[in-house]
This record gives sequence, structure tokens and C-alpha cells, in this order.
Amino acid sequence: MMPRHKPRSNSFPLLEAASRAFARQTSTVSIEPQSSEPRTVNPRLFRRALLVSFALYVTLGLPDGVLGTVWPSLRDDFGRADSSFGLLILCSAVGYTGSSIGAGHLTQRYGTGVVFRNASFAAVFGLALLSVAPTWWTSMVGILILGAGWGLCDASVNAWVALTQGPREMGLLHAAYGVGALLGPLLATPFIANGNLWRGPFMVICGLGVVLVVVIATARQGFDTAPVSGEVAGSPAPAHGSRQLLGLLIVWFSIYVGIEVIVGQWSFTLLTESRDYSNVEAATLVTGFWCGLTLGRFLLAGFGDRFSPERVLAVAIGVTVFGVVFFWADPAGVGAFALPVIGLSLASMFPLVMGRTAVYLGEARAARAVGYQIAASSVGFVILPAFVGVLADYHGVGVALPVAFTATCVLALLWLLIQLQLTRSTQPGSTQPGSTHP
Repeated sequence: MMPRHKPRSNSFPLLEAASRAFARQTSTVSIEPQSSEPRTVNPRLFRRALLVSFALYVTLGLPDGVLGTVWPSLRDDFGRADSSFGLLILCSAVGYTGSSIGAGHLTQRYGTGVVFRNASFAAVFGLALLSVAPTWWTSMVGILILGAGWGLCDASVNAWVALTQGPREMGLLHAAYGVGALLGPLLATPFIANGNLWRGPFMVICGLGVVLVVVIATARQGFDTAPVSGEVAGSPAPAHGSRQLLGLLIVWFSIYVGIEVIVGQWSFTLLTESRDYSNVEAATLVTGFWCGLTLGRFLLAGFGDRFSPERVLAVAIGVTVFGVVFFWADPAGVGAFALPVIGLSLASMFPLVMGRTAVYLGEARAARAVGYQIAASSVGFVILPAFVGVLADYHGVGVALPVAFTATCVLALLWLLIQLQLTRSTQPGSTQPGSTHP
């Protein structure tokens, strides 16, 4: 996705996203080595590191797309019931949450390059173990290790991009994950269609991971020497209330991911069991949701620096509330056509708020804060959809939309509280987040 030359016009903003940012950031920045002579930063190192990050995020999305597709074959191979799928999700969430909590501490101590490489190696080991697992319990261990490796990768790379890049790069990073998640079922289908070979796609992803581990080693210097972006460098920690602000952000991420998963995972069941859509019709509409989510992140990559992030987030939250209400009310039986709109409106929220974390909390706290936010995301991924499942047993699957609407309203309230806390955390004479030091 990175051009090797500079286009003569601005007709392709998406393709120019990363390279233009590098030009802005590296044209005037130098870092001080141990000697007194300043050393000019090499932009090629950053470009290589950023491209490696994008490739990793495509690979990170693949297992999420594969697991649901191969589950029936995996289940039958080990003689398990459908309820056992929850155990795999739980193992993945435990590993992911635990490692992402510690990611900021490890990154500050050892550097992004070292953490990134070792986390990728752990994920590859988990994939390899899953690919050859002789028993159900071995596959659970593989999923646990895979989740831990991916969680550490996710948190460390998000923190690095938040500190050194801008909204375009953050949008492109998360769009890359969406591409991987969309490609996962396509990768798994030939293996399932030709003999229920559920191990095959995991072996392919493992092979890609091995290549990435090698490539990451060559990009380590780019990760460790990247200069902090100008906006982050001029953003001190809040004068007071930083813990309250971090707490609000953590809850915000948990709620956001819960909404995304509720809409993405429960809509198919709701449409087929409550609204009499055919399987093909429901699958098409749900695919529209994920396509909208991925498209929105590509749009963020192309145009993310042209608008105020806070303004974009306010509009996106409002559109999401409207979309969920429309889906719930189902006027004239067309409510489900709001799914692509909901996906599009949700798309910018996660990467934009993740990217603003370093601006809101300051450079020193950013890496740890991002780790906590990633951990909170995995908690929301598990808890809110499971809550819908419990309610659905008693009230039907239609309860998913009232829960999604309530959660979206809470998300809007939390965003308002975050903005109020940012205002309160600055005193007369102190520096506003995002501004330069006096």
C-alpha cells in the first residue's frame, strides 16, 4: 500500500497516507545518540516498520476470521459440543487480556522492537501448537498462547502508532485487521470443503507468521528510533485527574467493542430467527456491516487528518445511535439495511480514540494506557455479547438491539464525560492537551 514515488496530485489520498506522514515527521527531526553529534533519522526505517505493522495486522485478523468457519470441523474432530466454543473464546481472551495489560510496562523497559518480535514469536508458537494439537486441551493451550502473543502485539503496535504517527496511519492499521478478518473465511473454505481439514488454514497463517518474525527483526531499528509526533510531544500529562480520565477511556473502549461485537455477531441470528430473513439475505446484510467497518477505516486512512478527531467522533457516535434505533424500529421491514451504515459509523471510533490517547494523557503514560485500553476491549468483547446471550434465553434474540442501543447511549455519555474531564484537567496557565508547551 506504500507508493515508491510521489504522485503528482492529491488524487489518491489513501495511498499517500503513510508516506506523507513520514515526510512531515522526519524532515526536521533528529535524535541524539550517546555522542554529542545529532544523527538524522532515516525515514526508510519508519516506512519499513509501518509496513511491517500493517502486514502483522492483516495476519492478526486472519485467525479471527478462520476460527468461526472451521469450528464445526474442529468440534467434530475432538467430539465436543457447541458450548465448548465459548471455552476457546475464553482462553483467547484470558491470554489477550493478560498480555496487553503488561504490554506498556514491557515496551518501556525493552523497546517496541524487542517486544513486538517476541510477541510475534509467541503467537506463531501458539498457531503451530493449534495446528498439530492431538487433543482438545492441547488446542486450548495453543489458543491461550496465540491470544497472549496477539494481545502483546496489538497493544505494543497501537501504542507505537499512537505515539509516532497520525490518524491516517491508525486508520490504515485497523483497516488492515479488517482485511485479514474478511480474508479468513476465504482462506478456510477450501480446506473445509475438501475433507474438513481444519488445521490447514492455521498452518498457512503460521507460515506467514514465521516470515513476519524474520522481517520484524530487520525493522527493529525503525520501531525503536521513531520520533514522537509533534502533537504528542507538545501534549503534557493533565495537571490533575489523569486517573479519572484513564478510567473513563478504559470503560469507553470496553463498551465500544461490546457494541461492535453485539451488532456483528448477533445480527445474523436476529434476522433469521426473529425477522424471517433467509440465510443468504442475512449473511449478505451482516457482511455489509463488516464491509462498512473496513471501508470506514480506509476512509479514515485517506482523509483522517482533514477533520478534527473530536468532531468526527461526535458525528460518528450520533450516526451510530440513529442507525441502531432504525435497525431496532425496523420501519417498513427495512431496518436491517442500517447495518452497513452502523459499520461505517463505528469504523473511526476505535482507531481515533486510540490515536488520541497519547495526546490526552501525555507521552509518558501513553504506552501503559494503550495496554489497559486493549485489555478492556477484550473484556467488552466477552461480557456484553455474553450478556445478550443470557437475556436472549429468556426474552428472545430481539433483546440484542435494546442492549446495543443502551450501550451506545452509554458510549455517548462517556465521550461527553471524557471531554469534560479534559477541560477540567487544565488550569489557567496550564497547557491544553494537544497544544505546545508555553
